[in-house]
Amino acid sequence: MENKKLVQCEIEHHATLFALFAKFTIESFAERGEKIIFNAIEKYGHERGKRMAERAIRNGDSLDFINSQAYGEWVPKEGQMEFGIIETEPEFVSKATKCEWCGSWKKHNLLQYGKYYCVNIDSAVFNGFNENFHMTVSSNLSFGADRCEFHFGHAMSDEDMVKLSQKRAELGTSCTRDFNFHTAHLLNSISETLISELGEEGKVIINKVLEGYVALFGREYLEVLEEK
Repeated sequence: MENKKLVQCEIEHHATLFALFAKFTIESFAERGEKIIFNAIEKYGHERGKRMAERAIRNGDSLDFINSQAYGEWVPKEGQMEFGIIETEPEFVSKATKCEWCGSWKKHNLLQYGKYYCVNIDSAVFNGFNENFHMTVSSNLSFGADRCEFHFGHAMSDEDMVKLSQKRAELGTSCTRDFNFHTAHLLNSISETLISELGEEGKVIINKVLEGYVALFGREYLEVLEEK
């Protein structure tokens, strides 16, 4: 039991698990498989966004744009990600020039499948937080661009930036969850979609995914997810 407590998933485990889901689903069902994966990530992203919204509401905060940025559930470790702001007005546009998900897919030769995660995950989380929020991603590292570029459809004034900084400081780590949690959520959510859309064939894919995941990382990295 003591050893299990030491097992800690990272972005690499989360990224690779998704890519394996995409790989086996698309290999088995081609274009239908792509659609299923898009649906799975939209569902997963909405669940994350709704969870963020529920925390904000419990804290008495409104579901405004500032809080959509403040209530994020993960924080990268040093060196994993590189973010920047392109502009704040008339629209907040940010970028990522380094991404641990993309790096992990390249490491495991799964980029062609991992990139499906990038198509709608950010828009799904954003929309899950507030159904009136919509954003677009105009370029993506995983598709060969030199950066990911996120267009949020909202302005962010200097005053808003100060408010965001203050809200993040106030929240501290109360909203963040480790990647044991996030990877377990991913496993559960995508598995639900596959079973809903494919029935027994979905269960076959899930088994292939788990076998591949264990082969890469060891059974203890699956057991820690099952405990969640």
